[in-house]
Amino acid sequence: MFTIVIPLYNKEHMIMRTLASVLTQTYTEFEVIIVNDGSTDKSLDVLQNFIADSRIKIFNQENKGVSVARNKGVALSNYEHIAFLDADDEWLPGYLEKIKEAIELFPDAAMYGFPSWHRDIITGHTDNGTLNRYKDKIQEVEYFENPHTMPNSSAIVVKKKYFNMVDNGNAFPVGNIVHEDWSCFNRIAFLGALIYIGIPLAIRNNGVLGQATAINKDDKYKLLPSIVSYYNLTYKFSTLYQDKKSLFNIFFRYDLRNKILCALRESDYSTILFLLNGLTESCLNELHSFEIKLYKIKKLNSVAKLYIYFTKIIWRLNGFPVVGKAN
Repeated sequence: MFTIVIPLYNKEHMIMRTLASVLTQTYTEFEVIIVNDGSTDKSLDVLQNFIADSRIKIFNQENKGVSVARNKGVALSNYEHIAFLDADDEWLPGYLEKIKEAIELFPDAAMYGFPSWHRDIITGHTDNGTLNRYKDKIQEVEYFENPHTMPNSSAIVVKKKYFNMVDNGNAFPVGNIVHEDWSCFNRIAFLGALIYIGIPLAIRNNGVLGQATAINKDDKYKLLPSIVSYYNLTYKFSTLYQDKKSLFNIFFRYDLRNKILCALRESDYSTILFLLNGLTESCLNELHSFEIKLYKIKKLNSVAKLYIYFTKIIWRLNGFPVVGKAN
């Protein structure tokens, strides 16, 4: 019933526990497609412990990035429901069983997903990312209420026909270092419903060596083209679906302003200028012309931050769900 796609790049220290969490699932009708993206460590040696299981298939490619690896995994899949799992994350044993239950309840949905436990593998600290409004429920939710609180790339199952409707099966943007997951799932959300399963059965491991989210601050500017691409791609796609565009635009403005706010806090005007110069005219039209000018003036840094804080209050008054807050 499920194809599990695992992109693998230099995760010899984590891939064994990731696969172990798959092989201990209570629901066992699945295949695992591991796309080795040119690993240079001993990841392939570790995989030798699992090759006796006929459900596990390993494909090798030169290092082309996580997007190419995931897209390839989907293209090679034999099942209609694609479960993504990063090579340093894990599932609890009932993950696929509960997804199967959700599919039976809502067979026409585009995506099904869970909140995650977020675990720091260095300190052992964990926290639960469940939206209290949907706790212990299986129901359709409005994805664009707050996409950042929706299931991440290791806690989501996508129906293949919807995946293939985005960029002809290249739903993860090739070359993007970060936000490739949001670029994919945000666009699929325009095509069909997301079913939220309010039970945390996925584990997102943080602090893992080699994670893109742990990139050195000195290299953060390498991420900016991917971030700009994320905004431009999702906004362009949104123009095709006017029925959902209004709510998306509210989120889009919130998200973009929040990104600018982070830069303002660090007086990082290089990032602000890169964003504002790289966004399409359509994206920039979502902001007021005066605020675009405001964000570029260093002497008005405090005013710019206050303005964004004000817009965040307005956004919150809409009652959109957040992690740990019952509404």
